[in-house]
Amino acid sequence: MTLGAHVLVVEDDPAFRELLTRTLAAAGCRVEVAVDGQEALQLVRSSRPEVIVTDWEMPNVDGVTLCRLVKGTEELRNTHVLILSSRGETGSKVVGLDNGADDYLVKPVDPDELVARVRAGLRLQRALTDLAARNELLSRLALSDPLTGLANRRAFDEAIAREVARTARLCRPLSLLVLDLDRFKQVNDTYGHPTGDDVLNGLAALLARVCRRGDLPARLGGDEFAILLPHTGPEQALLVAERIRRTVEGAPLGRTSPVPMTVSIGSATLHSPEQGGPESLVARADAALYRSKSLGRNRVEAD
Repeated sequence: MTLGAHVLVVEDDPAFRELLTRTLAAAGCRVEVAVDGQEALQLVRSSRPEVIVTDWEMPNVDGVTLCRLVKGTEELRNTHVLILSSRGETGSKVVGLDNGADDYLVKPVDPDELVARVRAGLRLQRALTDLAARNELLSRLALSDPLTGLANRRAFDEAIAREVARTARLCRPLSLLVLDLDRFKQVNDTYGHPTGDDVLNGLAALLARVCRRGDLPARLGGDEFAILLPHTGPEQALLVAERIRRTVEGAPLGRTSPVPMTVSIGSATLHSPEQGGPESLVARADAALYRSKSLGRNRVEAD
């Protein structure tokens, strides 16, 4: 079976390095070589091999130190490391494994056993890589609104707590916009929920376009949205809010069945910790939103 693995061989002895390279290349591996751990570290960071086969005793940086450095780097820790050594006593094996080695093979090395161990390591490395990717996806999904792809309420709550703490530390303003589509229930009642979902996606896309890098648009639930605006004072927040209001008023929302809509927006700004925490900022923005609804909708009100 062809391995198809990307393997880095680290060995200071030219003859043994050549033997390892030929053996792994014959098994279908793409092999890179380094003469010591120092050179290997540079290659690991630049080319990201799946498996490292390294001798223990080398000049500059030895194999155990290389292993410890690789495993101590977040983005490299899933790299499978196989240490080769003439030290066959249990104590040496324990040292190698305790420093992060995934496998330990005593010299002289049988070529078939080497290939088998690399094959097993490759299976483990790819399983770990797949698991990490799945976990990252699950983390993103846990913080994303499934309909619009914006941040969900959980992500918003985490972000506003973080930004309020940063505001207190840096003494920079933090603004919050809370938005609500006017008479959205009538859209669902008249056109059906698929059209309503289309409208919500249209608003989400608009908010994503309007937001700057560092801003956080979120769907809090139903037709209620919010935008966190770090380092943004009240005047600039009102400009952003009015731009959103005019854009919604000026063009129907949705791709499949666009519907003319308007939006009401409440704005509040936090300047210092004395004004309260996240709950206070949200309450003030909500009060401003309620006022914009009470005054006729399709307007922006500030706290």
